[in-house]
Amino acid sequence: MSVPAVPQTSPLVRTRRVDEPVFRLVLLHHAGGAHTAFRGWARRLPADWDVCAVETPGRGRLAREPFASGMAPLVDRLARAVAPLADVPLGVFGHSMGAAVGYELTRVLAEGGTAPPTWLGMSGYPAPDAARSEDVSRMSSRALRARVGGLSGVPAEVLADDELWALFEPRLRADLELVRAWRDAGPPGELPVPLTVFAGESDAVAGPAEASGWAALAPRFQGLRCFPGAHFYLNDQRDAVLRAITEEIALASAVHDPRGGIPR
Repeated sequence: MSVPAVPQTSPLVRTRRVDEPVFRLVLLHHAGGAHTAFRGWARRLPADWDVCAVETPGRGRLAREPFASGMAPLVDRLARAVAPLADVPLGVFGHSMGAAVGYELTRVLAEGGTAPPTWLGMSGYPAPDAARSEDVSRMSSRALRARVGGLSGVPAEVLADDELWALFEPRLRADLELVRAWRDAGPPGELPVPLTVFAGESDAVAGPAEASGWAALAPRFQGLRCFPGAHFYLNDQRDAVLRAITEEIALASAVHDPRGGIPR
């Protein structure tokens, strides 16, 4: 089996290429982040998995492109890039903003019928029924800088340097505005594939209480996996999170194919 070629302008970064994979996993980063948020993940996942990380416009290899103008055009572009890779079972995992993008991407792929994902993992994103906190996308620069500094998701050197922050802030705001608009549009449609939700036990943004409501939109809900830590718990709990992802995909695959789950 040959690995499908990825166009030069693709938003997918192949963090590990496998000639004959049994599974492909697509990873979606948080607001302000990049595909590098998942550095080191591929080598800790099963060796026969092909792993792709998304690079959204305005950063990395797509740095010369304008930021995504909305959820729909972003997801449309991602779906066109991902669909040719669905020659083997496909899963999606997203953290924070990436969880919201992953939800819409999974729905679009499933409804299109040509590349229905096997599983979706959503991490660090509140369910539609969760109480809304202050709109961070509209905070002043100083307040936003302080808020994201408290979440430990922005490099310390960016927060400490005015020039670096000035370069980083527009990217972060564009991402925050994208997810705010998506959330303001109302509850999304029902998810037709197995879903597992991941949360940090002390996450003030999307802890277990805020994240559990996703079950109402997923008839094939596999459960809520909680880990010690706050919003970026997955940085400190990476190995445990990757084990949980592997287990949840195996469970979803076994239900989808009674002959057995994804080989490890």
